[in-house]
Amino acid sequence: MKAGKHTCEVLKSIRKQIADSNGIAYTPSECTFSGECTGTCPNCERERQYLERQLSLKVNTGKMLKIIGVAAGLTSMVACQEVKAQDSQANENPQAFKWDFYGFDFGQIPPTYRVQWEEMAEFISEFPEDTFLVVGHTDMRGNAKYNLKLSEKRAEYLSQELIRRGIDSTRIKSVGCGMYDPVEPNAQDEAEHERNRRVSLEFYSPERLQEIEKIIKKKGKK
Repeated sequence: MKAGKHTCEVLKSIRKQIADSNGIAYTPSECTFSGECTGTCPNCERERQYLERQLSLKVNTGKMLKIIGVAAGLTSMVACQEVKAQDSQANENPQAFKWDFYGFDFGQIPPTYRVQWEEMAEFISEFPEDTFLVVGHTDMRGNAKYNLKLSEKRAEYLSQELIRRGIDSTRIKSVGCGMYDPVEPNAQDEAEHERNRRVSLEFYSPERLQEIEKIIKKKGKK
């Protein structure tokens, strides 16, 4: 077995242990990623984010979590949720939460990815007092101005899908970041480009929006 596939199997085993220990429904999906797995391929990211959301929801309802030591890092978002719960009166948003939606293959969205929109809408509904930011991204190929417009369209597209699923439009803001904030800044192969083509769901704050605008302004001048 290749090292990458072994890593993938180990990570799936860890996720399964966490899910079973905490009563979370989770069946590892078949991995079709052809590269060397480091736990950051779109499929691993989707499954990791799913577990983080489920663990977070359990924390919010006062349930204790059972986490095996080697996977303690998986609960990073849960810690952020606890900060929010302890400081619910604060105006600033302390969460370092980001849910990356992949599936953009040169503008096309495979139907199998759309189930995540239901999960996103359900997650947003758990925080009725919060506003969310949808940030669109492209890979680093092509014209910068075109990519900026494309990223805006991607963000708006996902925003409308969330609104169709019952989320109040006043609770969703969207912005495009184009090719200026890549996950893989030196992307070479298609798998790396795929990780850059994404839309991120975040908790909204004016500071975060200003940060994105600064990134666009600064890098757009280069």
